[in-house]
Order: sequence, then C-alpha cells, then structure tokens
Amino acid sequence: MSNKTPKKAKGREFKPREPYTHRLRKILEDYPDGSQVLREILQNSDDAKSTEQIFILDHNTYPKDNLFEPDLDNYKRTDLKLDRYQGPALLAKNNTIFEERDFQSLLKLADSEKRDQYDKIGVMGVGFNSIYHITDSPSFITGDKYVILDPHEWYFNGGVEFDFVDEKLYDEYPNQFAPFRIPCDKSFEGTIFRYPLRTDDDSIDSDISKKIYKPDEILAMFQKFYEKE
Repeated sequence: MSNKTPKKAKGREFKPREPYTHRLRKILEDYPDGSQVLREILQNSDDAKSTEQIFILDHNTYPKDNLFEPDLDNYKRTDLKLDRYQGPALLAKNNTIFEERDFQSLLKLADSEKRDQYDKIGVMGVGFNSIYHITDSPSFITGDKYVILDPHEWYFNGGVEFDFVDEKLYDEYPNQFAPFRIPCDKSFEGTIFRYPLRTDDDSIDSDISKKIYKPDEILAMFQKFYEKE
C-alpha cells in the first residue's frame, strides 16, 4: 500500500433542514427497540419494492487508518474521529437502489413540519429512525453513492454524500469501505446500510440515547424477530 497522503475526500452536504438529535430522542420514545427495529428496516425495504432483505451481525473490528477526515470547516468535536465506528455493527442489505425521492425522503425525516405526517414522507418512513436505538451514525451505500448520517453534527455538519465510484475513493480509503464487506470499487446493485453499535464511549457523548448495544443483544433481537415470523 502506498504511503502517500490520500487526496481529500470531498462530498456534498446531506443535512436535514433542522438539527434533530432531540427529535430523534423523542421519536425513540414512541418506537420500541429490540426486534421491532428489524421490523422497521424490513418495512422500509418492502416499501422500496425490494425482493430480498438480508441482516448481518458483524463482530469484527476494522483498521483505523486510511479513513475519511471530518469536514474541518464544520468539525464540532476535535476530540472525536471516525475510527470509533470501525467496530461491531448491524448490516442490512436489500436489492433496490435509492432513487432521488428516497434521498429526499430520508432528509425530511427530521422536519418538524412532518412530525404529524409520518405516513406521507415517502419510502423512508419515520420508523427508519428507530435504528438510532442502537447507533449514532448510520451510513449506507446505494448504487454509486455513499452517505454518512451525522445527526450530532460532529463530523460532517449533519451528513455527507459521496460519489464514491467516480472519485475512486476505495483506492484512497480502503478501510473506510472495508466494514461494508462488499466490493466497493464499483457500483453496488442494491442498498446496504451499516449501523455501528453504540459503545460505552459513544453513550457518554450521545444526545440521542445512552443505551449501549453489544453483539449478543443483536443476536437476541434476531432470535425474537424470527420467532415471530
């Protein structure tokens, strides 16, 4: 691997119109955690007309070098790095690629004007936010797009979207993409979400939830989920 300094990964801001950590915390009060989180993911996949939904519990910890640098212009926590999300995670994969309306739907989940219209915001229903029971920074790959959601505005002022194939980001930042466990030097024929599990360190900083999730608890979620199917 080359020792040269990688070029700066430049993405587009992917940020809702309003700050939303407190709103997410309120939404979590209305949406139970446990296996219901998996059901909400499955519902979104079904709404997107996917014909498959795969859940993966990844116990691995990935290298912490060759990662994106936060947006220095909007970096609110200089003591935090993206390496904190290189540990165990839940992955959810389906075979539908996001359309533009799906990206817009995801952005609108935080809008206060929509809080009483949860059934009118498109494929990404408000139930998607139940995933914040277990994570503080979801990310996903869909087609040739890579999106990192940052509700706390710690790293990317709310979120960031990359054209990762055209920019050949995998060559420069292989460990940023390694946790997705898919070939990331080409477009992905579907969508794969990655939800790094909230750790002890995360819970200290999180304004969304203080609940910690360990891999064994995700396994218990799987068991309850499949028992009810």
